Amino acid sequence: MTAAAPLPLRERKKAETWTALHEAAASLALQHGVDQTTVEAIASSAGVSPRTFFNYFPVKEDAIVGLREPVLDEEQLSGISTTADDLVGQVSRLLMTVAWTAIGGTDRTRRRQLIARYPNLGRRHMDYMVKAESLVCRGISGVLARDPSWTDGAEGFSLEETARMLVMIAGVPLRFEITSTDFNPAGGISTETLGPSLALLHHLLRKLS
Repeated sequence: MTAAAPLPLRERKKAETWTALHEAAASLALQHGVDQTTVEAIASSAGVSPRTFFNYFPVKEDAIVGLREPVLDEEQLSGISTTADDLVGQVSRLLMTVAWTAIGGTDRTRRRQLIARYPNLGRRHMDYMVKAESLVCRGISGVLARDPSWTDGAEGFSLEETARMLVMIAGVPLRFEITSTDFNPAGGISTETLGPSLALLHHLLRKLS
């Protein structure tokens, strides 16, 4: 396996600053609470200026949870096959991948603890998940548009509506997994752990059709 190319120095420094701000914000919020955690305190703890903070995060809540704009690469879309039997599974895995790009940091248990303690953090987290879903919807619309059998949408619904419904259906296994009683937030969701939930969804769709 070829090793990933190292990041350029500028990008590496940016990643290090992002991580320092996130770690400082999350630690301060756990120690003192969200209301008492200020941008100035976060920046000081991370060793940067408050002005630098806003180059990385629009608000302190995003720094505490570790949120950033989701990313969808064109290469990921090129791997989606509209003729494959597991189209829903492909979209579900794509949605999972894009959603994870919006969540930085590695301490998932701490993130879950903070969100459980402070509901407003959960709302910010959900805002970014909606952004990820919207990004995937636009991408899938483009994928369907390239297939003549999908360009007119489905059963009188537009292509955009069809793509949105497909993405929402694909999100069901993710939500099913996350809300399961045996879900391990430290481990998160992977292609392997998502498999059984996808299998259940396919089974139900066959029974309901």
